[in-house]
Amino acid sequence: MWREDAKRVNLPDEDFWIFDSYIVAVCIFDDDDNLTGAELITEPARVNQYNRLRDVAQHYATPFRKFVAELAAKEE
Repeated sequence: MWREDAKRVNLPDEDFWIFDSYIVAVCIFDDDDNLTGAELITEPARVNQYNRLRDVAQHYATPFRKFVAELAAKEE
């Protein structure tokens, strides 16, 4: 998903990983976009928020092959 598409559907700028729908690792980056750590979230209400964000992202996501084709077309 392109960043502007993510913003259009109100997805946050942060990157995160969800493990078994119970633990979320929110990635922490420095000013040069180097991964420097992660905040682990286990509080159920916050985890549910991230699960919902994942569901929104999956709903609006472009299938990988289509995304790659669109990317190649933009580079031509």
